This record gives sequence, C-alpha cells and structure tokens, in this order.
Amino acid sequence: MLVNLDFFSLHSFFLGPVIPSIGDPSMNYAYRLQEVSLATNNFSEENLIGGLGKVYKGQLKLYGKSKLMDIIVRRFDCKYGQGDALNSEISMLSSLEHKNIISFVGFCDENDEKIILYEHAVHGSLDQHLSDPNLTWYRRLKICLGVAHALNYLHYDVIHCDINSSKIFLDKDWEPKIFGFELSTKYPQSLRHRLLFSRYFNNTNVTPKYDVYSFGVLLFEVVCGRKPMIGDHGVKKDLDDIIDPNLRNQMDTQSWSVFIKITYSCLNEQLVKRPTMDHIVKELEDMLELQWTYEYLEQSRFADEGTSSNLLKVIYIFILY
Repeated sequence: MLVNLDFFSLHSFFLGPVIPSIGDPSMNYAYRLQEVSLATNNFSEENLIGGLGKVYKGQLKLYGKSKLMDIIVRRFDCKYGQGDALNSEISMLSSLEHKNIISFVGFCDENDEKIILYEHAVHGSLDQHLSDPNLTWYRRLKICLGVAHALNYLHYDVIHCDINSSKIFLDKDWEPKIFGFELSTKYPQSLRHRLLFSRYFNNTNVTPKYDVYSFGVLLFEVVCGRKPMIGDHGVKKDLDDIIDPNLRNQMDTQSWSVFIKITYSCLNEQLVKRPTMDHIVKELEDMLELQWTYEYLEQSRFADEGTSSNLLKVIYIFILY
C-alpha cells in the first residue's frame, strides 16, 4: 500500500495523532475560524449539505492556490464527544492515498471549534441518493465497487470501523470517497482502541471482517434504500422481497444472484465465513461486467429500428462513463 511518509504519518506512527499549530509555517493545513466561516457564508443553512453531523459546502483560497476552490467543511460537535475526532481524522487521512478515499485539505482548531476541510464532492453523501430513482443499478454497483476498492486498500493495515452510506461522499463523476476515520485503528491495535472497541462493539479485538459486515449492510441499503433488520437469526427479510421494483427491472439475473450471495456472505454471523475485501472486489468487478453486457444487449435491440449497433455502443459507453 502506498503511503505518504510525511510529518503527520510518522508522528502518528511513533507518538500518536498530532495537529500542527496554526502558526507553524511548515504546515499549510491550518485555517483561521474567520476564514472558514467566510467560506461557508457563516455556516449558513443554504450551505448545509447533510452527511454526518454538520457538513457544509464552501469556497476557500487554499494555501498555494491562486483562486478560490470548492471544498467540503465538516464541523465536529464537541458537546457530544467529537473533540478528539479531528485528531484521528487528520492522522489517518494524511497517511492514506487512494482515489476512493477523500482528500484532506485543511483544518481549523480555534475557539472550541473542531473543523476539517475536505476536497469538494459535488453530489454530497451517498445516503442522500439511495431513494433517488435516477441513481441507476449500474451506477450503484460502480459505487459499491469503489468503496470495496478503498476498504481493500485500507485492510493492508487499517480497519475503518464505521463504514456506512453517510460516510461516503460522491464526486462530480459519482466516484465514491470514504471518510469518517474517528474510530479507525491501525495494526496492531493499541490499548486505547481495545478499550474503545469493547465499549462500542462489545469486542476487544476488531478485525477487518468487522468492516466486511458493515459493507454487507451497505450493499443491502444500496439495493433497498434502507438498512436491514437483523435479529437473532440474521436478516429478517429476504432481499428479493423488499428490493426496489424499479431497480429489479434494470438487473441482469446472473449479476443479481451473485450480489445476493455476496451480501449475505458479508452479513454472516461467523467472522471466518465472511469473505475478504479482495474477494468482494473481484466478485463486484464480474457483476459489473455482467450488468454492462446485459444493458448493452438490451439497448442493442433498438439497433434493429434503424440505429447502427456500433454507433449505439459508442453512445451507450459515453452515457455510462
């Protein structure tokens, strides 16, 4: 896994999370509260875009840039114990580099305000779009595959511990970008994390298979628009019974069968029987290929009505990508 061995990651590895001081000229990440407030129109409701807690869109002239840049501003709520979350988020994001993990561009730690600045994500968070009929099955599969790629990358030495639809931003091309590393840990887990996990997860030894379970919940939510109801004997309702009919009509039968299998494998109560993210990535890639072929063949039927098959293929690829 490629990592940026910068000041943040080295200090975090040996000494723990750190936030550079606002006056440190070598760290061009810190912004004044006045700057962030101006960037978000004083944290106005019009700039609020949802997600976890208070998340805003804004424009800010970043260090080293000559013009205003679109950004996302996440404001942590210190009243509810999120004060340390800023440190954890910065520590993790500054040591990770992947196209499906959000980029950290700055922070503000001033006047009891804990704020992190991310790269811009035009479409906000995934949870805002799950009930949108315009979010096609093919695009949903691509989003799931992007998240799977990110988790597979992380699992080299990191467990996210809190992956869900509200922790996934979507850029202008609907490419997923995961964030929210407040509960994340690196191998080996520290005593602090073991105590934290025992409090939140009733388990002192969280493994990557915990993320796999959360990913299964995400797959369920992507196809049904809501999280599954899980009882003592697993998921209470079958996916086939509660799937959005509009999505079902778009699906390739073989691709859908594999999707169901992977979803329930991820939700298996026995850790050892859950698949690895590497295996899930391969399965999703196969599903996406099957779905593309199905949709292309469906669209090709129009070729008999006067549209050239080759031209149609070019048009269809253009629409998808």
